[in-house]
This record gives sequence, structure tokens and C-alpha cells, in this order.
Amino acid sequence: MPPEHRRGLRLIDTHYGGDVSRIVVGGVTHVPGDTVLAKREWLQRDGDALRRLLLGSPYGEPSMCANVIVDTTLEHAEAGYVIMEAMGYPHFSGSNSICVTTALLESGHIPFGPPGHQTVHLEAPAGLIRAEVEHDGRHVHAVTLACDPSWVVERGRTAELPEFGTVTYDVVWSGCFYAVVDAEAHGFALTEAERHVLRDFGLELCLVAGPELDLVHPDFGDTGDLSFVNFSGPVLDGDDGPEARTATYVHPGVVCRCPTGTGTAARLALLVEDGQMDVGDRLTTVSPTGSRMGGRVDDRITVSGHPATAASVTGQAFTLGITDLVINLDDDLSEAEGIWDLLAVLDPDLT
Repeated sequence: MPPEHRRGLRLIDTHYGGDVSRIVVGGVTHVPGDTVLAKREWLQRDGDALRRLLLGSPYGEPSMCANVIVDTTLEHAEAGYVIMEAMGYPHFSGSNSICVTTALLESGHIPFGPPGHQTVHLEAPAGLIRAEVEHDGRHVHAVTLACDPSWVVERGRTAELPEFGTVTYDVVWSGCFYAVVDAEAHGFALTEAERHVLRDFGLELCLVAGPELDLVHPDFGDTGDLSFVNFSGPVLDGDDGPEARTATYVHPGVVCRCPTGTGTAARLALLVEDGQMDVGDRLTTVSPTGSRMGGRVDDRITVSGHPATAASVTGQAFTLGITDLVINLDDDLSEAEGIWDLLAVLDPDLT
């Protein structure tokens, strides 16, 4: 194949709890936009072929996530990143942010400090993210993130689902808008065997409830259709304190293997509003596959008039490998129509 018929992307593949996050560190040198939020908006509007390439056949699959490393204009940030998922472009993701932090440190894109504790600042579309990292100088062992503030938007909404009947849910912002469902009330124990049923339930709820919701963030504006459902199990006494089973559905058709940071933060916001938790309290969330994430209520704040929760989450991601992805102009199997013209914009030095 002639060289002019192919392009390359360099990826660091990582995972949290079995959810693969692909970190794009090469082949994208320029994304238009003055801020990471603006770069997100450009990719969503004009550059979605990249997301479809990385998360579609034959290069990937929809349960994966991708994060494009971009320049940051924030004084203290060491890198920026735009998050891509099956649903599109969330403003924040806890598990993806942990994967990005891990990948950039372990690959040397951000230098390790002396073994022990290190603070890393990144810019997500939601703004500056502080990551507190524990490492041995070669590998990251834990990352604690300060999450995007979360607050309860509405309690006790109902929807009539064709296969599952009447569903009562709460709406919470925690970096994205969630419909939070009481899993026990619908007979779910949140085990791995239930993941296909949780997928069908989440799909129906997004399709039925989404058109009835006005999901507008005070800073980000209209965030689009409902794309996230959190199934919340009861809070029980665990070996390390309170814990709760959880499952996150991402539209269309993905049930996450890890508990997710935004799902954990949404649960903490509800528990704080219910008076069951307060500043300093911790909760471990456990996914249907047994993956765990620590959550902590750090503060009670106000955001645009909303009583809100400042929370942090803690977890560990693992590097799977470094991939030099070859994109072939002659490959008819790619679902990413327009990718060739897009890559000429994203890496103009190769044109």
C-alpha cells in the first residue's frame, strides 16, 4: 500500500475494571478551539468521524472509551483531554480521567516525581481536574480525583416502560445528567448475570424518559438527550465501611464493567440530600463484575443556586499496551466516513 494511502494514530490502551479507555497521544496535533471545552464542541460538531473510528468496527467497539490528548490553556494544567464514549462527548468521566492520568505518567508524557505522592492537574471539558497520585516511580497504584460538582436536579419522576412498567427515578448532574433508579425496587441484585437485562432497561428508560427531560446545565447549556442511567443498590456494611452495588448504563447499549466516577458522585449527592452522608463520609461502589471505586464527600457547596456536593473518587487503572493504529484509505470496513479529511485537519503536518 502506498504511504499516502494510510495514516497513523498512537494509542495508549488502558482499562479500569475491564472498561477499556484508549488514550490518543499521537496523530492528532491540532484540534480547533481555544479551550478544551471548545475543542470538545468542535469534535462533536465537525470531527465525530474520529470517535466513530476508534469505537466502531473494525478498529474498536462501542463499550470502549477514547480520550484525545489536546493542548491546554489553563495555567496549572499539564495536559487537556476530550472524552469520547458511545453516547458522544461527556464533559467529565471519573474512570476515564483515572485512565488518562495513569497513561500520561506511565508513558512519560508527564514525568514521574519521586516515588510516593504526586499531584497532577489536567483540563477536561468540565474544567480543571486535580488528581492525587500514588506511585512507585514506574507504575501508578491509585488516583484520587476531585470530581465535577454534583447536585440533585429533580426527585421522583416517573416513566412508563413498554417491558418494565412504571419506573421512578431521580435526575442528578455529576459531570453528566443521570437518571438514578432504585435497583432493589425493580428486583435487581446488580450481578454480572443481569447485565443484559440492565442494558434493555437502560435503553428503554433513555428512549422513553429522554424526550420529557430538559437537560440544561447552567454553564454548558443544553447537554443533549438522556444518555446515562445509574442503578443504585442499598448501602450495606462492608469490610472497609459502607458500600453499595451499582451499575451504569451508557446509551446506546453499554453497561459499564466499572462502577464509574460520575455514577459514584451521583449516588453521593443523593445520599447527602437524604441526610445519610455528610462531609468526610465515604462509600465504596461495586459494579456487577466486582470492580470497586472509592467515593468521598469532600464538601457541601452551591453551584448556580443549586445545593451541591463536592466529591472525590479513588481507583486504579492499568496500562494494556501501546498501539500504532494504521488507518487505511482503501479499507471499506471502517464506519468512520470522512476520517481521511478529518485527519488532515487534526495533523496538518502530514498533508
